[in-house]
Amino acid sequence: MRPWLALLLLPLTLTQAQDAQRIFSYPALPPSAYLPTHLSSSVELGGSLTRSSATYQLIKDQASSVKGDVWVVGVRQGGKSGGWVEATEGKGAAKKHLDVTVVGGNDDITFYSLPLTPPSSGAKTTVTISTVLSHQTSPSPETLPQNADSIYMIWAGDLLAPLAGLSPEQKAKVEEVKVKVKAPTPRVAVIKQPEGFAVNHSQGSATVTFTSKGAVADLPAQVASVHYQQPDAIASIHRLDRVVELSHWGANLAIQDNIDLVNPGPELRGHFARIDYQKAAMHRRQGALALNSLSIPLPPGTHAPYYYDSVGNVSTSRFRPSSSALSSSHAQLPSQKKKTQKATQALLELTPRYPLLGGWNYSFTVGYDLPLGDFVKTRKDGAGRKYVAAVPFLTPIKNVAVDEVRLEIRLPEGARNIRATPPFPVDSHSAGLARSYLDSTGRPTVVLEKKSCTDRHGGEVLIEYDLPLVTDLLQKPLACAGVLSSIFLATIVAKRLKWGIEK
Repeated sequence: MRPWLALLLLPLTLTQAQDAQRIFSYPALPPSAYLPTHLSSSVELGGSLTRSSATYQLIKDQASSVKGDVWVVGVRQGGKSGGWVEATEGKGAAKKHLDVTVVGGNDDITFYSLPLTPPSSGAKTTVTISTVLSHQTSPSPETLPQNADSIYMIWAGDLLAPLAGLSPEQKAKVEEVKVKVKAPTPRVAVIKQPEGFAVNHSQGSATVTFTSKGAVADLPAQVASVHYQQPDAIASIHRLDRVVELSHWGANLAIQDNIDLVNPGPELRGHFARIDYQKAAMHRRQGALALNSLSIPLPPGTHAPYYYDSVGNVSTSRFRPSSSALSSSHAQLPSQKKKTQKATQALLELTPRYPLLGGWNYSFTVGYDLPLGDFVKTRKDGAGRKYVAAVPFLTPIKNVAVDEVRLEIRLPEGARNIRATPPFPVDSHSAGLARSYLDSTGRPTVVLEKKSCTDRHGGEVLIEYDLPLVTDLLQKPLACAGVLSSIFLATIVAKRLKWGIEK
């Protein structure tokens, strides 16, 4: 079968997790009966990701003519820079997640619609919007020698960023703005505050608090900066190419990740000296500039891992299987199995061939196998069966940003009526064919791509597909039998031909 003809016969439906309901442009925000009265936000620094949250205290105007309990708010850099956005309502044990729906925006601000629970008369409700953005900090100084014992990063941001997505009427109701910036360590070198805010930083504390001095509705951008110490080297993934292959015959789900790892910290000043590096390692005085290892958490049940780069297999790695794999290797009584704790994640500890200094990169491949039954389930669909697969979009590594992700899911041969549902909106999607060992018509594939990912993008892509029982059981045996029969017939014909030169 020709590839282009197979694509015509391969229906693929992509269901986005969030669909736009109404598109508008700032500042033409829709009217709302909810007005914010207080705003407090926090910024957590560390690694190549910056986590921030903004907590709004809202009060509903009972005399408002606007009906419905929906509040539209804008998040700066929520769309252009990608990242992760989520919202919750309430406090403590009563906190619940809200359905976040994109309803418009521009290059700087993305607007979201949040369905709220109707409060009682005069009661206030609390809404918290959390974001995770990548590459919001930069090294200062930008270059350091190899033996530097510490690195410093600088963060700069607008303290009024949580107000950027509010209407002028809503901004006028805000009485006070408080922003807490939390550094990884108490070693904060320089703090720069804007004119409209007061700063408070206690000695020995890693938290810097900025508080507005008065009304903030008419204030221009209030840019503050914090110059802080980063205790460890920073890791970032420039590109991640993941290939997931589902095999019904082998009852296996194979995952292979091609990773381009980068150290975005201060660049190396001068030349790298291997002897000095080994001496420092022997005395346990390695500098903070070098990235020496990386730990990748893997799902429970991971087995047969491998790790190689362009040179070959890398033996400087260590695999720690999950607790379920360890317990299954020993004989247990039924009473003991009931008391077995929940399986923990496996861990793959990688050590590159060379230390990654600032600005250096390292490309490598990691692969492993998983039991297919843990990720693929079946359900009845009329007279047949429909398969539902939950494929991890990526393996999240804490505080590590992923600039580009390409996920290719290879389904078994003969799969049809394919429906893909990612856990969040993706930048692009496509369908195709891939061929591997003992394949005849090729495996249907689903390709998803997304930029500016974080460690919160580790959700599962749901893939629904049909696979007739006859196709699943007979296609590969018939293909192998056909190849062997062709070879056998070709051998018979070749033996009957006279290859010699007649006299």
